[in-house]
Amino acid sequence: MVDDFGTTSYRDLDQWSDPIAHDLGVAGHGHEPHCTVLLLPNSAAWVAGYLGVLKTGGTVAPLNAALTGAEVARILATSHPRTVLTTVERADEITALCEQLDLATRVRTPGPAPGTQADRTEPSTIAMPQEEWDKAVGDPDAACLIMHTSGSTGDCKGVVQTGAALHLVADQWRRQHRLPTDVVAVPLPLAHTYGHVAAAATLLAGATLIVSSSNDPARWADLLTDCRVTVVEAVPTMYTRLLRQPALAPGALPGLRSCITGGQGAPRVLREEWQRRTGVALVQNWGMTELSGPGLCADADRPECLDSVGVPLPGLEIRLADPADPGAETGSGGTGELWVRGPQVTPGYRVDPWQATPATDGDGWLHTGDLVTRDEHGCVRIAGRCKDAIMTGGYTVQPAEVEDVLRAHPAVHDAAVLGRTCPERGEAPHALVVPHGTEPVPVDDLIAHCRSVLARYKVPRTIDFVPVLPLTAVGKLDRAALQQLAAPSVMAAPAAPTVLERP
Repeated sequence: MVDDFGTTSYRDLDQWSDPIAHDLGVAGHGHEPHCTVLLLPNSAAWVAGYLGVLKTGGTVAPLNAALTGAEVARILATSHPRTVLTTVERADEITALCEQLDLATRVRTPGPAPGTQADRTEPSTIAMPQEEWDKAVGDPDAACLIMHTSGSTGDCKGVVQTGAALHLVADQWRRQHRLPTDVVAVPLPLAHTYGHVAAAATLLAGATLIVSSSNDPARWADLLTDCRVTVVEAVPTMYTRLLRQPALAPGALPGLRSCITGGQGAPRVLREEWQRRTGVALVQNWGMTELSGPGLCADADRPECLDSVGVPLPGLEIRLADPADPGAETGSGGTGELWVRGPQVTPGYRVDPWQATPATDGDGWLHTGDLVTRDEHGCVRIAGRCKDAIMTGGYTVQPAEVEDVLRAHPAVHDAAVLGRTCPERGEAPHALVVPHGTEPVPVDDLIAHCRSVLARYKVPRTIDFVPVLPLTAVGKLDRAALQQLAAPSVMAAPAAPTVLERP
């Protein structure tokens, strides 16, 4: 591994995780389930802590290190962990939170890496005997991880992932996207499912994993070039930011062989520019926390599939349910809600330490809420989200379609579209646009551009200009925060002065 502190070998990770596992194993004796919250920044210490929990047969609940104390407290109140592994800097804060919540939770730090001289209250040489490891191997269908959703469309939920699902998905990703000689950059939070699977697949392959606690694109541009990266896994936002870095001039990454993106759709203009700059196709995938990671992925060797999120991974069934009649499948070429079924699907959402609510229907189908189409090649394209749909004058508008059109305009850096209350049509499309540079954007040009591509009812009736769009911790558009951001100016009349009304 390479992190902000240097390099760590696989042997060191193994030795680092042993005393962590010993400590957790002692604490968890007689307590079921034994859940450990992992509240650490991206680092080798994160991986050592993660491996330490898995060695005990316990359940690990990774939390994004960027969460505030209030956000952490809400999760602790429902998860009731036996232990929290965190940094020295946050240990007192988390201890105080546990006391306030009246939780019998221990707060620990992972200690220094093997070979360091930092003081430690517990010997770093402690390792659990082999017979203890043998006892720790549990039911593969039991909870292995509790992964909390990013909250991009609502409240955070604790999603149960089993040991069997973890091994299945990580090994599939390894076989499809990793070589032992790879150097893999993962500018994603390891506490989120996409980052976790990208890292786990790299570990399974025995390849080199590069992580950082920073999401600064200049820092990552330097890492990509200095470490001679061969594989990148990131959200579209990071790829967009990397393209602005002078360090990533054409030819700067001669060993690059694979670039994968997920979390949200990658606009065509981004994919084209990335391939032009690097010579490597930007391959999209689609997944969910409820699937323990990716469920669909495109193939760089199939050009007809590159503007889609690809085909299902082995073992995953998909169905396009007719929105008007969920019991029936959508006809050829139609748009339907994506349903998925398979061994990687979560058994449910964690309500408290001992029970979960089901996430699937009676036949085992997970209703994803994503609207998709499927072409004659079997490639799936995301059309939007069921609950994000804008209902205007009896028509349905998917924000993602309008956003892609707006982003294709040369004066637009980014865009988001949502429904604005309209007395005549119920709702009307409203756009929030982040312009390129500081020059005023000609609104008439934007409207004309949209009208040249979209049906009239899909064209935004109003447009606001904003400096940035709200993003989640993994760089996805935060639609829940988007509603709050837009509410003062777009949900009330009269419209803001920067808005141009259209009939």
